[in-house]
Amino acid sequence: MQKPENLLDSEDVEVRREVVESLRGAASDASIGLLLKAMKDVSWRVRKTAVDILLNDYPVEAYINGLIALLYIDDNAGARNSAIETLIKLDKKTTTFLMEAFNTQNRDVRKFIIDVLGEFRDKRSLPLMLDALKDEDDNVRATAVEHLGKIGEPAVVNALIKILESGDLWTSYPAADALGRIGDRKAIPSLVKALSTKTLREPVLKALGRFSAPETLKNIVPLLEDSSKTIQEEAIKTIRNFYHNGVKEEFIAEEMKKFFVDRIIDILVAHAWSAKADMRISAILLLGLMRDERALAPLLELSLEEDLAEDVKRALVFIGKDKPEVILSLFDTVSPYQQRFICDVAGELASPVFYDVFEGLMKDEDGHVRALAAIAISRIGDLRAVEQIKKLLSDEYEDVQEAAVAALSSLKAGLSSDELIKLIGSRNPVLRKNAVLLLGEIGAVKAVPAIGFALKDDNIKVRHAVVKALSMIKTDESIKYLTLALTDENADIRVSAALSLGLIKGKGVSESLLILLTDPDDAVRAAAVKALGELGDKATVRQLMKLLSDPNGFVVTTAIESLSRIGGETARGALVEMLSSHDKEIRRTAIKSLAPFNAIEGIILPYFNDSDWATRMAAVEVLCARVSAAGGSVRVELEKLLDKEEDPVVRKAVEECLNA
Repeated sequence: MQKPENLLDSEDVEVRREVVESLRGAASDASIGLLLKAMKDVSWRVRKTAVDILLNDYPVEAYINGLIALLYIDDNAGARNSAIETLIKLDKKTTTFLMEAFNTQNRDVRKFIIDVLGEFRDKRSLPLMLDALKDEDDNVRATAVEHLGKIGEPAVVNALIKILESGDLWTSYPAADALGRIGDRKAIPSLVKALSTKTLREPVLKALGRFSAPETLKNIVPLLEDSSKTIQEEAIKTIRNFYHNGVKEEFIAEEMKKFFVDRIIDILVAHAWSAKADMRISAILLLGLMRDERALAPLLELSLEEDLAEDVKRALVFIGKDKPEVILSLFDTVSPYQQRFICDVAGELASPVFYDVFEGLMKDEDGHVRALAAIAISRIGDLRAVEQIKKLLSDEYEDVQEAAVAALSSLKAGLSSDELIKLIGSRNPVLRKNAVLLLGEIGAVKAVPAIGFALKDDNIKVRHAVVKALSMIKTDESIKYLTLALTDENADIRVSAALSLGLIKGKGVSESLLILLTDPDDAVRAAAVKALGELGDKATVRQLMKLLSDPNGFVVTTAIESLSRIGGETARGALVEMLSSHDKEIRRTAIKSLAPFNAIEGIILPYFNDSDWATRMAAVEVLCARVSAAGGSVRVELEKLLDKEEDPVVRKAVEECLNA
């Protein structure tokens, strides 16, 4: 029989892993040597198994020297990374060992040790970190500075300030960043002073942005015209951070005007046309803060770019917040797009100064403008608008009609239910439809009989509106009418009624929906199945199971999902049978639908070997939630899958699952 040490050299990864696994629970000095050797293996599974055993079976003193020795192997990144990860897992238990090991001539090892100690944030390592600031190696010094910043220990601020002022660019750069992260205000004067060093301006601006100390803004604003475009842009972002960190917009605007006077608008507009998205957004925000009417025209021009429209809108709303009348001039545009955009901005401001403009625009030849004007005028809350908006209920475009319904529902106090009920009898089907919808929107219970009667309307759109309105009112009487709608001659209306009943969950609804399970229309059967799943009535499981052999695949997958939602042993058994389907989509749906059930690991695991990547993905997604379950069988199988999986999407999902 071969010795374990020889077997660790086997070409078969499973043999090597089993050898390592056999060392579990048999603590000995010899085993430690083998486990440390296994940490040099090319397979991460073998290395991981060795690490698990070391961590669980041995005190850190037994193997720490061997672990540190792995840091010296410069031709095996896997061994070195495993050692670093293990040291990080051991946390502060290794602080004193690492501090002792730092005394080495190997500069790479010194850097690794600083990296690991930095993760612990152990104050015992502060003296060593501070000593490392004087290390002969640039990388060690820079790493120490970086980690001192992460520790956030005020005690190191003086040392970092000294580095910042030392003129050593290699360490001053991370020192500025570290001082910004620590946030000790005594660093501010040194950071401001460091702005005079061109090469440090970028990290210093970022650090000052974190402080957002108002008194430093006067030192940052001039850099908007720095000779370096990078610094100009960093200054813009820094000033933006001042605003986000609570510095008052009036103060920011005043500081910028104080230095640049009128030129500030031109400077910000130039940056608003930058090729960099975040720069444009920052500049547009600052233009809004200026509350300067000269920014209106450039901002309106920028609104033509779809990606910036929301930011420009926010800036214009900011400018118009105190003086909404300045926005009025922007309505003088021939561009329908800009007309719509300004309607949206003014609607957000909801000021009475726009009432007349909106009223006029509800007669505009552009349908979008009419719709936006109706919504905008309703936000003002002036009931005088009701009569004008009502005229749009019979507009030629449906989106304008929908806007009118939404606007009128916001002005509910100015509406008469009786008047709307009368409109249900109108000769105009558009008016009938929109009257029904509006009654639904305002929850007019007294209108339910009239709305229900409209189920006999010969216009399909009116009957659709009836179903929608009844589903919004949700009374026992409206459920009664919705049940009647299940027998409508039009399949779309039967679908809408079924889905609405599933969401309302009224008493006795299940029985009515079961009738639709034999409907000749595929969409109707699918809607009934979905609605029954929403209701969760276990008494319907047997009938739903009959749909698992439906000729329409969509009906089958919907039935699978509904059975999953209802649950129970009978449903579980039916879903397991669907795993043998030849249809990949059905098989994947069945796998996902088993997620809520217990004891499914053994059923799903075989699908890790399915030839279809999407099926493997479905199995991984379902079992990922059980990776920490007792026994660990899922974790082991996921690790095996990771070794052989070639599809990048599945591979990434497995990695995320194992690392969660």
